[in-house]
Amino acid sequence: MSKPSFVCTRKRHRGDCAVAALASLLQRPYEEVLVASALLVPVVLVRGLNNDEIIKIALKFGCTLIERTHDEIDYRKMTGLLGAHLQHNSLGEEHAVVLSHGLIYDPEDGEVWRAKEYLKQFKAVDIDLLSLED
Repeated sequence: MSKPSFVCTRKRHRGDCAVAALASLLQRPYEEVLVASALLVPVVLVRGLNNDEIIKIALKFGCTLIERTHDEIDYRKMTGLLGAHLQHNSLGEEHAVVLSHGLIYDPEDGEVWRAKEYLKQFKAVDIDLLSLED
């Protein structure tokens, strides 16, 4: 099976990292994912999305996401939306990025990282993954 490639969609507002990451993961335009998100969560740009909301939005695009805890994540083999609290985030909000086969695509700045380096650099905790169903 070939590894998917991504165009990293950049976030545009305070609370839209999950929207941008989901757009990257689904390979859909940011605006399409934002509209679908806003229909479910009108204040999405202010407060972002939780896992249950992300799963519902992905289903609207025909994609099933499976919620996995930190212990279930195989960073080198899995692809999905990774959520974590990052130490530098003083607001205590979770940040969403795309994980794909050992790489992280960060919608904050468009950077691509090795997963383990990213998690260490930003001191990520409370990590979970909404993985693409095989």
